[in-house]
Amino acid sequence: MTVNVLLIGVLSVGLLRADTGETAVKQWLATNLDVDTLKVEFTQTRKLTSLKSVIRQKGTLWVDRRGEGSFRWQTGDPPETIVTREGGQLLIVRPRSGQYERRPAGESGSIMAVLAEGFPRTLDEFQRKYHLVGVKSRGEVNRINVQPRGQLDRGVQILTFVTSRSRGVLQALEVKLRDGSSQQIVFDKVERRLPLSAELFSPDLSGYQATKFK
Repeated sequence: MTVNVLLIGVLSVGLLRADTGETAVKQWLATNLDVDTLKVEFTQTRKLTSLKSVIRQKGTLWVDRRGEGSFRWQTGDPPETIVTREGGQLLIVRPRSGQYERRPAGESGSIMAVLAEGFPRTLDEFQRKYHLVGVKSRGEVNRINVQPRGQLDRGVQILTFVTSRSRGVLQALEVKLRDGSSQQIVFDKVERRLPLSAELFSPDLSGYQATKFK
């Protein structure tokens, strides 16, 4: 009798935690439902196993969910690195060196490949793209910890969506890679439902040379 009661209690706690996690996910997804275009000014912090110092950069992310969906990631102003999506590939452009690389998105093992897929807007889409590891709530934020599914899982140990507990909006992204490095992207300013031109997502490669970045 005692064992059965304890077992029921453990299962109830597990179900409660799962429900609480799903509630936080649904709250975030609801903020994405009617957002077709997005511009995010962010601060990126990277910790690499090969470097003792931390790399911190400012950048901008544009997302257009209309049609087949478009994506542009840019760090520096003027741009030091530009990343866009071309079908199943990422186009990486380095304006200063006049070089570019096309790389299968699933092989990159980076947060850029995850962002290029776009933010999910329904629970079904979320579950197709991610396995929910758990949700931790502290202070004013929820930390939604997931593992990407399929090729996006390559190199990624854990991906965290940091959302507001009161409004559900996404405030930051964090990723821990299997090689021990990590990356954090804090959203400094977010603009929604703004006009975006197609040219923004198609960098002019005139005079650029194809290469293979390390």
